[in-house]
Amino acid sequence: MALEASFSAREGAIAWSCPSNIALIKYWGKKPVQLPRNPSLSMTLQEARTITNLRYSYDPGQKRKKPVFRFEGREAPEFESRIVSYLKEMEAHIPLLAQCHLEIDSENTFPHSSGIASSASALGALALCLVELEAEITGTRDSEKFWQKASRLARLGSGSASRSIYPHFALWGEDRHWGNSSDEYAIPVQDFHPGFSKIRDAILIVDSGPKKISSSKGHGFMESHPFAPSRFQQARENLRQLYEAMKEGNWQVFISIVEEEALSLHALMMTGRPGYILMKPESLSIIQLIRDYREDTGHRLGFTLDAGANVHLLYAEADAPQVESFIQSELARYCEKGRIIRDQIGSGPKRTGP
Repeated sequence: MALEASFSAREGAIAWSCPSNIALIKYWGKKPVQLPRNPSLSMTLQEARTITNLRYSYDPGQKRKKPVFRFEGREAPEFESRIVSYLKEMEAHIPLLAQCHLEIDSENTFPHSSGIASSASALGALALCLVELEAEITGTRDSEKFWQKASRLARLGSGSASRSIYPHFALWGEDRHWGNSSDEYAIPVQDFHPGFSKIRDAILIVDSGPKKISSSKGHGFMESHPFAPSRFQQARENLRQLYEAMKEGNWQVFISIVEEEALSLHALMMTGRPGYILMKPESLSIIQLIRDYREDTGHRLGFTLDAGANVHLLYAEADAPQVESFIQSELARYCEKGRIIRDQIGSGPKRTGP
């Protein structure tokens, strides 16, 4: 009997809330299929989340109908085609999906195109729902394999989504210094100094519009980038140095490497073939003010950026009152309509449904 025909028909509902993340060690460049050219390490956010509600009807005698997908209460054709394609691909990993009719409702706690990786939280939440669905129908669940499979399936939809499955910090990509690391899925990073357990993140929205060059295209440009081999080696060296700084509680080294990674990412964009610029003049003004303020005060704060113009300001909780005053008095003027999203290091995904 085929696997997908060996379980009883049933209906159910599942809901997961999955956070986004911000990469501290960046990956830029992919191998087939959706595998990284270099390992990356990220910080999981707490407030910036996607909540996905999945209702399913499983019948081993039926073929799957086209899924219903709604984003924030409405049909969203700009996202639906990607979701439909992803679900079809998932049948190779969860065969019983071929006999499931799915109705999916998704919403974000943060505005779309706000400088936060919505694909990471969205695909992470959907992957968690699918792995939970499999566990419910089959009646089997192995905790360690559950998270690993969710990370692996999330990766197939969005590389950075693999890291959103875990709390605090996560590593994605094989590295010989991490015995259980893999290109296939992310792993949690747990042995960090308590000084990094309450990092704040102020996301300074310089430009909320869509990027002129998508991240997918940017990854593709790395195939012919003249500095690609050097960059992949730099990322591995920076990963090891950052990890040591995190274990030791060394904020100075932590900030130095995180900022170098952010600027290296944008340097790769500018020096590619073709080259392009995603930072704005306001991004550079914010970066310079952060560095000047840090030098003047000695407070523990530093910046990073994703592939866009918006700046993530990371800072220690103990320095929060002074840093947040600085944000309002000096940095907010460079943000689009003064817009700032306040977040912090997060506790990971949560099942929110029954």
